[in-house]
Amino acid sequence: MFTKEKSLKIAVVTLILVAFLDLFRGFMHTFNIWYASQNIAHMTQTPDTMFLMNTFGISNLLTGCIYLLVVKKSKELAPYLLIIIPAAYVIGLISANLTGISQMQVSKWNGQYMMYVYLSVVALVGINYFVASKRNA
Repeated sequence: MFTKEKSLKIAVVTLILVAFLDLFRGFMHTFNIWYASQNIAHMTQTPDTMFLMNTFGISNLLTGCIYLLVVKKSKELAPYLLIIIPAAYVIGLISANLTGISQMQVSKWNGQYMMYVYLSVVALVGINYFVASKRNA
């Protein structure tokens, strides 16, 4: 088991990696949107889906910058963000199921497989910090 200090360092490094991944995802969803939608997501390219994909890319750019700012200004928040990130996606999945959107899905959304790894890693690293904190208290 890691110490609280070591777990915080791991959380900070993970948040840095997540920040750059979000910046990359933001680039793909905005400036490289046509390639990403056709070759990665395999989604139908309608005006509405492309607008929403672009909007999601803007959100990725924003979160990537915020994560880097947290790392620079307040490292101790890193493990909290690593718990909030997957929690927000779980809320989105619940919402998609409750509203019937997930049943309407026709695209492959191949990016989901990367997201499973992304969300699992950030959740485990965040949980690791809080377990280490409790053990070292």
